[in-house]
Amino acid sequence: MKIRVRSTLIFASYAVLVAFASLRQGSGSFIGSYDKLAHFLTYSLFAVLAYRLFLSASQYRYLCLGIIAYSGLLEIAQSFVPGRDMSVLDLVANALGVILGALLCEKIFGTRSMSSTTDE
Repeated sequence: MKIRVRSTLIFASYAVLVAFASLRQGSGSFIGSYDKLAHFLTYSLFAVLAYRLFLSASQYRYLCLGIIAYSGLLEIAQSFVPGRDMSVLDLVANALGVILGALLCEKIFGTRSMSSTTDE
């Protein structure tokens, strides 16, 4: 299986997993006081997985904005799930996680150019 296809499947599977965890009924009280840290780390990993999709730098940044928008939609959807509540602070933690994940990827691995979009 080519690296690009595998990375895309992993990214899409993670998006579904995040949606499932975000929208399942219940309070999520098992996380307790680490709620914001869990949001931060979950969305940092989302940005790292997005980086592995072999996009140009501008495409990657747009995808990161899309991930933040996705987290906002999930937060809104939570207001319709029994036992769940929408939280602006969760959205802030999600956005900060995406930003830090993206900055770390660009710092560690460098920015992408259009020439890096080929399969390995």
